[in-house]
Amino acid sequence: MQNDATPLHILPYRSGDRKHIRSILTSIGWDEHYIRAFEQAAAHFAQSDDAAVFMAQTHAGTVGFVFVEYRAWNRLAQIQGLAVELACQRRGVATALVTQAEDFARRRAARGIYVDTPTTNERGRRFYEAIGYRLGYLMPRYYADELDGVTYQKFFAVT
Repeated sequence: MQNDATPLHILPYRSGDRKHIRSILTSIGWDEHYIRAFEQAAAHFAQSDDAAVFMAQTHAGTVGFVFVEYRAWNRLAQIQGLAVELACQRRGVATALVTQAEDFARRRAARGIYVDTPTTNERGRRFYEAIGYRLGYLMPRYYADELDGVTYQKFFAVT
């Protein structure tokens, strides 16, 4: 992690990591129905050839995760979920996880990667902009009748 000497390791999801996903989401105040959905999604994405789940580990334990899914029809990958324990935020964990997701996408010859987030997630929006993602479009009522979404995109250089 960037702010201290604690080594950070990004590893593929294992079945025992389900409890870590619950712990991380609980630490940041997510509702139970979303936690259950993410536990199920992790198992699904981890078993797919076109998706992956990566876990961030430090000496203190598992502190974050990212889900990424590649779609061959448009050669784009999507970050389906990203979370870091509250105590470990702003230490480079999310950046390392997104970098791993981008590497996954590049290995599949993706043109780019995108992520959706609520318009009210100002901290998340600033994070994506800081790491090179650009505003793609607004999605009215994407999350709920009163909660709009926004998509951020990052296209890879053609080599």
